[in-house]
Amino acid sequence: MKLGEFELNKIYCMDAIEFLKKIPDNSVDLIVIDPPFGIMPRGKMMRNGERDNYKWDNINIKEFTLEYSNKLFNKLKQDSFMYVMWSQKYFNLGIEIFKPDRIIFWRMNNLLEYVKGDFAYDYIPIFVLKKGNPKLVEGKYSCDLEFTKPQSNFKKDKLLHPTQKPLELLKHIIKISSKENDLVLDCFAGSGTTAIACLKLNRKFIGIEKEQEYIEIAKARIKPYLKQSNKNQDLRS
Repeated sequence: MKLGEFELNKIYCMDAIEFLKKIPDNSVDLIVIDPPFGIMPRGKMMRNGERDNYKWDNINIKEFTLEYSNKLFNKLKQDSFMYVMWSQKYFNLGIEIFKPDRIIFWRMNNLLEYVKGDFAYDYIPIFVLKKGNPKLVEGKYSCDLEFTKPQSNFKKDKLLHPTQKPLELLKHIIKISSKENDLVLDCFAGSGTTAIACLKLNRKFIGIEKEQEYIEIAKARIKPYLKQSNKNQDLRS
């Protein structure tokens, strides 16, 4: 199966906006993204006093977000959800651009990024956009989500990307917002966590990531899950 010219269950190395120009509108069942939003344009300070180079985050946030947001939303089928992981720093700008129907919050129960004289950055707002009138899978769901942030010393959910989200958080969002064999799009795929969540939940996915370094990390991470998914498909056929 394909989405336009792109095979499913793959992560492609390309620019997200160029990708969106090549796929049809009304073609995906769910969108889950964690886009760049310019919070680390000079990189993150490391322990040796130098900065690692996060070129992908060196953007004009308003211009970049406006460029992809409408194109991306149009790719959703009717009665479908789109989730956008966003930033406390640019909260008002995100509201202005996305005009979300709801906002849910991921609380990082293992991290408090203290700011002298201010509140800690210990949650991530997640914008919920609805195309039409989609419904969550039957159940009761809170807007307050608590999941452990990946860390570099973890054996499971090890931190491999500076803004990596918990696998269990993405599984939760995908599970309650889609059904088996639905197609999930993530055009800022990073280290491939959304793809892994899809494979574990029997969803199809297509991922886009422009940094080759993270493409290689994502491919290595999803490989065992992709093999297991293919094996399960063979057993069902």
